[in-house]
Amino acid sequence: MRNYEAMFIFHPELKDDQLEKEVTWVEEFIKNNGADSIRHQFLGKKVLAYPVEKQNEGFYVNYEFKIAPNKIAEIREALKHRGNILRFMILLKEKKR
Repeated sequence: MRNYEAMFIFHPELKDDQLEKEVTWVEEFIKNNGADSIRHQFLGKKVLAYPVEKQNEGFYVNYEFKIAPNKIAEIREALKHRGNILRFMILLKEKKR
């Protein structure tokens, strides 16, 4: 298992309860694919550097988790089709030297 960090940008028109459901859904989805130690941090609504799907802002949420590297491709593929996620990026978290 390796440490990963993921940044998600959710659609800006989501209501608070809808956003919470999406954040929880992503967390449960990652957990159901074998992840451990999942944490998320809500970073708020921010203006995007350029429009994404005709949106100029989005809700940023950061996740940290441990998972087997072979599961990352499956997770990326499934999350691509989630309508309320404008963008996401999953990165391997390096150990500090």
